[in-house]
Amino acid sequence: MRRPWARIVRAALTALLIASTLPPLTAGAGHAAPLEAASTPQYGGVTLFLNSRETLSADSFPRETLYSFTPTRTGVYLFHGLPGGAGGVYLTARLTDENGVPLAQTASEDVFMLSALLEGGVRYELRVTAQGRADTLIEVMADAYGHCVDRPLRLQSGSVRYLRAIVSARDTHWYSFVAPRDGWYVIRTESAGDNALDTRGVLLDRSWREIAQNDDILFPGDGNFRLCQRLIGGETYFIRVSAGSNQTGSYRLVVAAPDAGETLPVRLTLSDTQIALQSGETRALAAVIRPEGALTDVAWASEKPAIARVDENGAVTGLSAGRTVIHAFAGLLEVVCEVNVAPVPLTGLAFEEETLTLPQGEARSLSPVFTPENASDTRLIYSSADERVAVVDQSGRVTGVSPGETRIIARSASGFTAEAAVTVTEALPVYRALVLGELNYESGRTRLGGLNTAEGVFDMLSRQSVNGRRYEVSLQMDSTRDSLLTVIDETFSSARDRDVSLFYINCHGDYDDTAWIELHDGTRVTATQLEQLLRRIPGKVVVIVDCCRSGAFLGDEEAADRFTGAVCDAFRGGPNSAFASDKYLVLTSAGVDQDSYRRSFGSSTDEESMATIMARSLCEGAGWDLIGDRVCTLKADADRDRTVTWQEIFQYTHRRVLYYLEGTGVTQSVRVWPEGDQTPMFGRE
Repeated sequence: MRRPWARIVRAALTALLIASTLPPLTAGAGHAAPLEAASTPQYGGVTLFLNSRETLSADSFPRETLYSFTPTRTGVYLFHGLPGGAGGVYLTARLTDENGVPLAQTASEDVFMLSALLEGGVRYELRVTAQGRADTLIEVMADAYGHCVDRPLRLQSGSVRYLRAIVSARDTHWYSFVAPRDGWYVIRTESAGDNALDTRGVLLDRSWREIAQNDDILFPGDGNFRLCQRLIGGETYFIRVSAGSNQTGSYRLVVAAPDAGETLPVRLTLSDTQIALQSGETRALAAVIRPEGALTDVAWASEKPAIARVDENGAVTGLSAGRTVIHAFAGLLEVVCEVNVAPVPLTGLAFEEETLTLPQGEARSLSPVFTPENASDTRLIYSSADERVAVVDQSGRVTGVSPGETRIIARSASGFTAEAAVTVTEALPVYRALVLGELNYESGRTRLGGLNTAEGVFDMLSRQSVNGRRYEVSLQMDSTRDSLLTVIDETFSSARDRDVSLFYINCHGDYDDTAWIELHDGTRVTATQLEQLLRRIPGKVVVIVDCCRSGAFLGDEEAADRFTGAVCDAFRGGPNSAFASDKYLVLTSAGVDQDSYRRSFGSSTDEESMATIMARSLCEGAGWDLIGDRVCTLKADADRDRTVTWQEIFQYTHRRVLYYLEGTGVTQSVRVWPEGDQTPMFGRE
């Protein structure tokens, strides 16, 4: 998923003029007219979180309350004041950044809404002045379809069964629908999939005033909500669905409407009021509703779903020995059925894998196999025959301690055992990466596409898996010399001799007697200085320099007189060179006398379509479409082994950069040192 930095700069770059896309000319900046200065709040501050709800109680006299909000992600957010009771309160809201600079303000009766583009990790302040006697609900929402009250998902008019997923912490969904006729409606959620959510529902009228709310249909056994409410035909209503804590998962929203004028049930009975099951056995309960023609929606819940669960159709499945109660709800009625699940004795125990190989420091889980599968008592005690080689926790997760062999034993309470032979090998390398990009320089220059380039390389590296290990990736924009030193130390401080550390930078570069790159504050870092910074990192160090004349970082035998001996000695050749060992792998975007080009890959020249040719080629070779912002095939994987080596990525980027420049009259040649190295660099699980 594209990191959101590009949205911040898009508005500021709208005045940029591009004379040529190879390379483009970039300039320009923008600013907003200041708003009225913020006043000092009368009361203390309240911390807001995304989709949390805070109540502002107002009396007849003016009252100002301060709220603070720090978004975790950059994006557009809406600050809503929703009516919590009777109307008659006049609201003034003002949003400022952490420095007190106003961003938005409004004034209205009963409700308010502010919208602003906010940067992740930055603290913002909302000041709300209320005059009148009412309660107002303050809520921050993401400005996205289905995630805020003024852009709800519109349901069809009538009965609905709608499957949705809550994919991130504090995610909240908003719906709207038009009641087809007067009558009683049931609005509820059903569990969907294995991950049961604790959902909370709120029903609001067209003025966003709450009509009803419910947190649990049955606490703590079933976290679905259920509302039964009489509504007016032709009116618009809103539904707010949120998940408890920071849960993620799927749910099904059910709206049961009186499509043909159905009444509420006056009697509800079950086919059984008491049933006995074996573990794994399923029996269906039938609900009988009277009178005929009444609203037929039935909701089911189990008091102890670990003993027996019930699905949306009333099918009850025994899971473990014990007693629970199944509840059925229809209209305003509720009935129950007692369920007893008998124990099933264990007759055999084994591991799914009798041998396990894992690297030192890695962990794997052993999967026990029970006979029969529905055995009631599956509690196990795990132990290791030699904890100097491997240890195991009581969930069966084995961690390699040092190279060698041992056995992991599992014992059941009834005396059955299972064993697995474990071999611990030498530790695998950890892959770390630091991505640096220069977008703005203190001198006033702007490199359009610099942000998109750096974010694209970051996204690509974040999706790699080499030998089952993912890259640990850091991104920094507009680095100064001091921040460069700090971020190198922070990113690679845990590196060991076996590890691989990748350093990528996209910036302005050149040479005058020696190769150099230019940082945000105008500081020039020479090839020798960069090598000295990276020399302190243990293990293998991969350097990718994406800038003009970057080939000078490797020297050039045909033009060696153009560079000092220090540069050549630092980056290639000579018995004292750091490159005389196998510590470094270096890839440069261009030769010593060549520019490194950016270009637009879209119909317009804007930040999100502009990138360096080298970065796009590098990302494509590693399986990431930088411009399309999506996974693609590992195009550099010549032998189709799902791993891209150093030699493969060089060969691909060299060809691809030349392809992107065909017909332009310019040349850019990707350079490498050393050629032929087979170090794994990129891959897929």
